Amino acid sequence: MLASRVAALALTLFAFGAHAAGTPRHGFEPPAGVGGPIELTDQKGERFSLARVAGKPALVFFGLIHCGSTCPAALGTARQVLDQVDASRAPSVVFVTLDPLNDSPDVLRKFLANVDERLIGLTGDPMRIERTAERFGVGLRVLTGGVDHSAMWYLLDGTGRVRRVYRHTTPAADLVADVLALQSP
Repeated sequence: MLASRVAALALTLFAFGAHAAGTPRHGFEPPAGVGGPIELTDQKGERFSLARVAGKPALVFFGLIHCGSTCPAALGTARQVLDQVDASRAPSVVFVTLDPLNDSPDVLRKFLANVDERLIGLTGDPMRIERTAERFGVGLRVLTGGVDHSAMWYLLDGTGRVRRVYRHTTPAADLVADVLALQSP
């Protein structure tokens, strides 16, 4: 009897481990059709596409430099993620501005240098930013004196496909666990 219980437990643990490998488990499944190409300009003024970060996971966040509390909190989480993962396994972390008229490449470069130089900041003409945000399902509303926006992390696999979506308050440890899960065989 004890042997059959041990065997059942071992089988359960094996099945869980086999299912968990390569499968992120935090956040939630993205809605159908979320994601797509990102073709913008980085903080160095160079063209950016997801091909630059292909082959490893990436975390993408849409926000603004002049954001009250949401974006600074998310960028703090980004720094924690990068600090918790060995450089060889670290994801690319991409910050896409929703305020391209104010967040030029130079402004992004200076701002992100104060947060973490490993971050990739993206801007572009307003129509490109709007189309990119739409592909990712970012809620955006222009208000007098500012922009109101949804605040989500998007985890992309090495092919650029959105695998998980997270609230901006998701702990760095959960994001790290899912990044590493995507890298598991």
